[in-house]
Amino acid sequence: MNQQILVSEISFGYQYKPVLDQINMNVKKGSFFCIVGPNGSGKSTLLKVISSALKPQNGVVYIESKSVAEMNRKELAKSLSFVPQNTSLEFDFSVKDIVLMGRHPHIHKLRGETRKDVEIAEQSMKYTNTLHLAQRSFMELSGGERQRVILAQALCQEPDIILLDEPVSHLDLQHQVEILNLIKRMCVDKNLTAIAVLHDLNMASTYSDDIIMMKNGEILFRGTPFETLTVEHIREVFETPVYISVSPVSSRPYIYTLTKTIVEKKDIRIHLVCGGGSGGSLIPELSRNGFQLSCGVLGIGDLDWKLAKESDIEVAEEIPFAEISEAAYQRNKALAKAADLVVLTGLYFGKANVRNLELLTEADIAAKPLYILEDGSFAERDYTGGYGCELYERIKSNPNSRLTEVHCLYEEILKVGKTHEK
Repeated sequence: MNQQILVSEISFGYQYKPVLDQINMNVKKGSFFCIVGPNGSGKSTLLKVISSALKPQNGVVYIESKSVAEMNRKELAKSLSFVPQNTSLEFDFSVKDIVLMGRHPHIHKLRGETRKDVEIAEQSMKYTNTLHLAQRSFMELSGGERQRVILAQALCQEPDIILLDEPVSHLDLQHQVEILNLIKRMCVDKNLTAIAVLHDLNMASTYSDDIIMMKNGEILFRGTPFETLTVEHIREVFETPVYISVSPVSSRPYIYTLTKTIVEKKDIRIHLVCGGGSGGSLIPELSRNGFQLSCGVLGIGDLDWKLAKESDIEVAEEIPFAEISEAAYQRNKALAKAADLVVLTGLYFGKANVRNLELLTEADIAAKPLYILEDGSFAERDYTGGYGCELYERIKSNPNSRLTEVHCLYEEILKVGKTHEK
């Protein structure tokens, strides 16, 4: 497994307050390893124990099979560097001087820094895109620039392992991505092992090879992003309901929080004809604004089906990839009949789900206000051999049908609500 770091039975506490309890973990060389968990779960303390800044009451930390406790400061500094949360300094130095401080474990007391040390510092600044800042005062730099300089210092130290305590917590999104991209590149290019505490679960998902989830000083879950970042695990660790899909960009889990704000319930019931993620923005938005929702017919496991289930919305459902059965159709019809209005989203239609369009042509459903989210692409989304287009044209010609866009839908629904109240 090419195991580089082993944490065995580590326990630590401050006076009478236990912080870490029987921590066991191992980290592979060249990996980006992430620690997540709520505030006070022991994440930063664990990093400090690994770095030997704190001495555990029990247990041992091994680097390349050697106990950290048996390594002197200089030896440890050649293997491991630590990037803290706070990058402010009490005294001002130039960027070049800050980076050269990373050479301290390698510099002989009597000789001082050599040309080789300066060259390594310059290479580190080039790698982190900070060479142009070399003569600038560290105090004058922006947060993102400071963080890159500190990473250059850590790289200049030539460690095998870098520990990072919330390295992007005080940065804007652009600089968060910039710093995490740099750390990931260091792992790949330099075969460096990075162990980082991150608060943002989506950032952890995107960049990590392995993740541990901590709570109350214990590791509850460990594994790849797909193994650790599940609805059940996040609910247990963070006590927060979430919805998880797969990011089309990173192909990693992407977490959406299901914020259940207390809102006044509106006496307007909406039935959504959606599927394949086409209701992904509507379902949480309408639900969050107090509307009563239902959906159908959705295949079990469909993106919109998952979101509707997470939001406790009534759903007419069918087994995956099967044609809509009579039972599912009648359930869908009952939900639509109970609604005050119907919304048709931009889903794709095929033989399996075309009955969702047929429903909208039935007299008792066609008598209701129908909002069609129109973008002119229906022909491209019709895989029924033209039958879907025929149904769609009939539906559009219905005087109760209204073509609209997502950003106008909320206002249009409220108009129906006022009519409904009268």
